[in-house]
Amino acid sequence: MKNLLDRIRKIEALISGASTNGEKNAAKTAKERILKKYPELEIHRNPVEYRLSTNSEWDKKLLLAICRKYGVKPYRYHRQKYTTVMVNINEEFLTKVLWKEYQEYSELLNGLVEEITNDLISKIHTHEDETIINGNLEN
Repeated sequence: MKNLLDRIRKIEALISGASTNGEKNAAKTAKERILKKYPELEIHRNPVEYRLSTNSEWDKKLLLAICRKYGVKPYRYHRQKYTTVMVNINEEFLTKVLWKEYQEYSELLNGLVEEITNDLISKIHTHEDETIINGNLEN
């Protein structure tokens, strides 16, 4: 399955980087052939509404980008939390492709955010152990 997803990504790169209409059409045709060969990857076949929750604004932006990449239209209902994303999607596509890709990118994103945060904090002030005082302070 990973090999298949890699092939689809390469084809998508060809589509977006194609300099002529002929190259773009050939890449789109290749993508359609793969999706026809593996019908379980059909995004909107037997769709179910799912509520996906993210931990932060950055994770939500990442999830929205991945949804849009595959043509899934994310939404949320009035009064839902900002970090909630609703989608109508095929369960198999959600678990095997979309959510799996989201988790991989989310792990990378969180690692980068932690690295940047630690670097920024170290530039502001060097790390010191927290001082713990036992008892009462009297003047």
